[in-house]
Amino acid sequence: MKRILLLAVVALVCALPGFAQESKVDIFAGYSFLHTSPGSGLPSANASGWEGALTYNWNSWLGLKADIDGHYCCDASLHNFLFGPKVTLGHEKASPFLHALFGVSHGSASGVSDDAFAFALGGGLDIKATDRISVRVGQLDYLGTRFAGYTQNNMRFSAGLVFRLGGK
Repeated sequence: MKRILLLAVVALVCALPGFAQESKVDIFAGYSFLHTSPGSGLPSANASGWEGALTYNWNSWLGLKADIDGHYCCDASLHNFLFGPKVTLGHEKASPFLHALFGVSHGSASGVSDDAFAFALGGGLDIKATDRISVRVGQLDYLGTRFAGYTQNNMRFSAGLVFRLGGK
């Protein structure tokens, strides 16, 4: 299984230069840090995890983003499934962006799990490394959820690689 995954990644990287200059689809994969504020007098906590996103770019500045993440700490986990518009403000070496994402959050702790409405408001900065690969030096989001009648005001920071596929 590991060999197949490695072969797929190598094939993808080798194929990247063949695509046109402007991307139609961006794929992000990286590390994510979450500072949770659970409300109801409970102490805040820090969790580490991952984030992945797929953005379909309608044009040079507007895209539709699907964002999935998972964070783990202290016998608990939180997964978010978010969707919404992404506005990209530049396309040369640096591409700052903003997004407003909405969806569902699935939390579990000590054998109990629940689903809640979630949203992420924020943005970040991608720095071009090659024509097809950028480094997301940072993405910072306010991540709001509402579990058990209490609003959670969370902060999410992510960084990783963006693979730009397809031509416009």
